Order: sequence, then structure tokens, then C-alpha cells
Amino acid sequence: MKFKVSLKELNQALQKVSPALQKKSPLPILEHFYFILEGDLLKIIASDQKITIMYQIVVEPNEDGKVLVPGKRIMDIIRALEDSEEFTFSSDEDTFNISIRTAYGKYSMKGLDPVEFLDLPELFQSEKPDITKLLDNLNEEARKNAALISMKDITWASERTYFCAAKDDFKLAMTGVFFQFVGDKLNLVATDGFRLTKATIFADGHNVFPKDLGVIVPAETVELLRKVDDDVLISFIRSEDEITHIRFDVGNTVIISRRIAETYPKYENVIPTDNPYKLKLNKKDIIPALRRVALFASSFHKLIKFQISAEAMILTGQDEDQGTQAQETVPCEFNNENFEIGFNYELFLEAIENMEVDGDNEIAFIEMSGPTKPVVFRPSENDERLLMLVMPMRI
Repeated sequence: MKFKVSLKELNQALQKVSPALQKKSPLPILEHFYFILEGDLLKIIASDQKITIMYQIVVEPNEDGKVLVPGKRIMDIIRALEDSEEFTFSSDEDTFNISIRTAYGKYSMKGLDPVEFLDLPELFQSEKPDITKLLDNLNEEARKNAALISMKDITWASERTYFCAAKDDFKLAMTGVFFQFVGDKLNLVATDGFRLTKATIFADGHNVFPKDLGVIVPAETVELLRKVDDDVLISFIRSEDEITHIRFDVGNTVIISRRIAETYPKYENVIPTDNPYKLKLNKKDIIPALRRVALFASSFHKLIKFQISAEAMILTGQDEDQGTQAQETVPCEFNNENFEIGFNYELFLEAIENMEVDGDNEIAFIEMSGPTKPVVFRPSENDERLLMLVMPMRI
């Protein structure tokens, strides 16, 4: 294998693929990038066995070939050569020794035989969906197994959901984000048992969804979708009519993620519909005040008490062991008097900070039915595009 490429382009390609590269692994191949050169197209692949990422760039070719390249070492040398423009890469097809030439000098490293790399049929045997068929309203077959989502919508929904997934593998279904295609909308739902978030994307002239389909995507994959720089084509890879993997095509990037083969909890049952108490807050008032009071609350329990009246709300945090206490008053609009409730301040802050749909939403609406019942957060009153649920704490 031999090719020339701009250092900037190669660095960008490796940055796209590196989230799937393992830093330390009992399988040394997982610490390597898989380089495949065919003509002027260089494919760079990394996999941690849960997520596989491939990125393609056009290079100046000399000789086709394949090799496994040490991930950390190639990225380190590229960072150290940031001012060099030309980068010539070559590898020996028998020994897999790698040679790099730049304006500064020559560098060599040991590669691995590409036959040792993972067998990835979900990548090499799947194809990018035909977008023209997907956009054809009459082609129902194409729409059964694929979706098209705008960059703006998928980054927004992913940002609002990935952090709510459970970290404990004991609740395997809840470690992912539920992609629920229902009619003309897509719900992204995540919960860890203490809070829940649901972001809804609607089908329009650009977004295209299958009619009814549900799949749990690992939170790590959804975290990658927060940063995509193009529209996303989603397709579902099946084995014996069972979805095993999800493929995301984003420009020159392909992300293959395993599906979490579990049944997602009936989340609709925990969202309260009768919430007589309505609270309206300005985010610029509540966020800094809550952060200040949290400094004096117990770092273990993380409890802050909210005493709410018609026009003001008193925040109280204390740590009896440390002898600290803080209290602040913030303005609000509330349709009742003398209501008390307690929250984990971290969960409350995350909910308030993520109450955003159309740019910078300054207001957050909170609906409550009692001091021990789930509390609903919305960016605006009766807004169905974004909903977060937080369980209160006993005072």
C-alpha cells in the first residue's frame, strides 16, 4: 500500500473514526485502525465490537493494499506534525512494516496483518439506502427499513436524551435510547429510573420515517449522533428477520451500532397527565441561584428544598455534617400558594438546562401533582416536542 494525502484531511478522518478505537484492549487489533486502499479511495475503520465506524477520503494513490495501523502512534505522530502539509504513507504487504515520509523526515512502525481484523458482515455486507427511493412517497418497501433525519433534528434530539440513559448494565434496556417510530413522528426516549426524557421529531418534507418500528440504540452511539455534520440515513440490518444492528450513514462516515435486544419499559405509564400545579421559571434566574445554593448542600444526598408561592420561590440547601446552609429567593409564576418539594439539584439542573427547542428558550414550565409524584418539565406550556420527567426527593 502506498498513497499521499494532506495531513489535515487524514487527521480529520482519524478524528471521525477514533471514538470506536479502544485505547487498551486484550485484543490488540482493536487498538488499530484498519486501512483499506482501493484506487483513490482510502477507507479507515475502527471497532470496539459494539460500535464500528468507517470514514472514506480521496487520496493520491500509488499502490492498493490493506494494513492494520497502530491507532495511538499514528494519531500522536500526526499531532506532532501539525505544520507539515504532505504525508506519504506506505506499508510492506509481506512484513506489514509501515513507513511515513513528511517534510520533516521519515518514520516507521510495525503494522499488523489485516486478516487478523474482526469479521464485520454488518459493515461490509450492508449498503447505504437509496435516498431517492426513500423520498418516493409511493415506495413503501424502502420506507419499511430506513429513515432520513435532518442534521438539525438528530443532533437536537440526541443532545436531549443520551445523558438520561442508565449507566448500570443490570438494567440493560435502559442503557440505551429508545428510537420509537410511530406514524409520522420519531420519539427518542431515555430513562435511568430517576428521570426520563422524550424528544420528538416530526416527519416533514425532509424527515422520512418507517411507519411503526422500535429499536434500542446504545447511549454511546447516540452520543456520537450529537456531533454529526450532515443529515443522517438510518437503516436496519437484519438476520432471520430480526434487527441485529443499526447503520447510520452521515456524509462520508458510516456508523454501525449493535442493537440492544431487549424490550423497552412502558414509559408512557409513568408520565402523569393530571398535573394541577403549574410553575413558570426564567432559566436565567433559577440556574445560577441553584448552582450557588448547591455549593452548601450535602454532596451525598444532593437535596435542595423548594418553597414555592405565587410570585417567588425559596431555595434551601444544607449539609448538617459540614455545618453549611444557603438560601436564595428567585421570582416565579405559580398557580398556588405554599407548595414544598425537594429535588436532587443535579437532576433538576440538567432538566432545566436542556429545556430548549427553538434556539435559546429562556423560560421553563414545570407541572406537578404532589410533592412525591413525578414532575414534568417542558420548554413551553403544552409543548409536545420535548418532555422531561424528574422524581422528587422526600424532604
